[in-house]
Amino acid sequence: MKKSNKKLLVVAIATALTAASASSALALENQFSGAFTTFFDVGNFAGSGTLEKNAPTANYFVQRFRLGYTAKADDHVKLVTKFEFDYNYWGNSSYVDKRGGGGALGADSVNMETKHIYLDLNYPQINAKIGMQPYNDSFKGILFDADMAGVLLSHDYSNASIAAGYFRFHDSADGGKDGVTLGKNTFDMYSLDGKYNISKDLSVGAAYYFIRDQHTPGLYTVFPDAKVHTFGLNAAGNFGPVALTAFAAKQAGEITTNVDAKGYALNVGVKIPLAGGTARSEFLYVSGGKNAFYVPASDNGFTEGGQFYDSEMIMLGRDKYATTIDNAIIYDVNNNDEGVIMGTLGYDYTFNDKVSASANAGFAAVAKDLNNTESKYLGTEINAEAYYKLTANVTLGARAGYLFLGDHFKTLDADNPWDAKLIVKYNF
Repeated sequence: MKKSNKKLLVVAIATALTAASASSALALENQFSGAFTTFFDVGNFAGSGTLEKNAPTANYFVQRFRLGYTAKADDHVKLVTKFEFDYNYWGNSSYVDKRGGGGALGADSVNMETKHIYLDLNYPQINAKIGMQPYNDSFKGILFDADMAGVLLSHDYSNASIAAGYFRFHDSADGGKDGVTLGKNTFDMYSLDGKYNISKDLSVGAAYYFIRDQHTPGLYTVFPDAKVHTFGLNAAGNFGPVALTAFAAKQAGEITTNVDAKGYALNVGVKIPLAGGTARSEFLYVSGGKNAFYVPASDNGFTEGGQFYDSEMIMLGRDKYATTIDNAIIYDVNNNDEGVIMGTLGYDYTFNDKVSASANAGFAAVAKDLNNTESKYLGTEINAEAYYKLTANVTLGARAGYLFLGDHFKTLDADNPWDAKLIVKYNF
């Protein structure tokens, strides 16, 4: 057989095999999306999260890649997945099986993380999301904002929407006869959320979340028998050029068998066009002390909510760019049972289709001083960021901030924290 004929035969066989293997999935639409982000960070706080005199300056590189894949069968059925690959920082380890590892010479580490995998069934009567999925509360994420396993049912009407869900945060064996009876000592959440559009410029909503924690406490679990009800109202409206958002949330029930849940939170946010850009402001009050606001946490110590990214703070609140190195003066709004009083101002400006920038300032205090310090005042932060769009998908950026510590930390005699980043982002 001639060489050319052999090549044609190989191509024909390969084509036939490909067609045969794909015949059962001809209608399947494969959708990919993702984001690659890396940045160089230098400062005296983000790398350690400590406040101290003569705080050392750290510098490190962080890398994160997120990959989304959706298998769409038709307009009603799709499987949605997202995976994450982190190098906590370049040079950390190699040849290991470790979350965020593999950033050192040689790499070759297993560090893939599963963000979510869920089935999305979208029919005119109802939408159902089943499996590990992203979900956040209707109070700007101060209670929860995380991936969680459960079922979320929702339906949209002409001027309203309603959603009801059940989620299992954790499950523990109850020590029964076989020692592994699941479904007894669980950490569950039930949610009910509704919104109504009064007009095209004004919507109001109500939400209710019940968290029942009966699971066997882990190393970091501090509320092993919680029965907490969180309910509240939210609204969003446009009044001429001014856009307003607000919520009020209240808690009831028991944080433990001896501690009642009495927390509450209030917020208002505003955006308005100004001098060719957009000015914005946020105010947040979260109660503390005997009225401490309950925030659920996983057994590894991560608070799966409680953050307030709308503040756009870098050190005073959790940084939107923080990955596994995630430190903040106010890590969650419970804030060690002291609560939060926070106000922020910001301004966004787009110079042209390639260059944009933002500036922010914010102050914060504790709502209840449980440590009898000289002041409730935590500090004032100023920060700024600028971006250059190298291509439609690639963005270069810089972000820096400085925090003037308040008298709440006076006894520490600590240096004021600062942080700066150089950022590269690729989205597809």
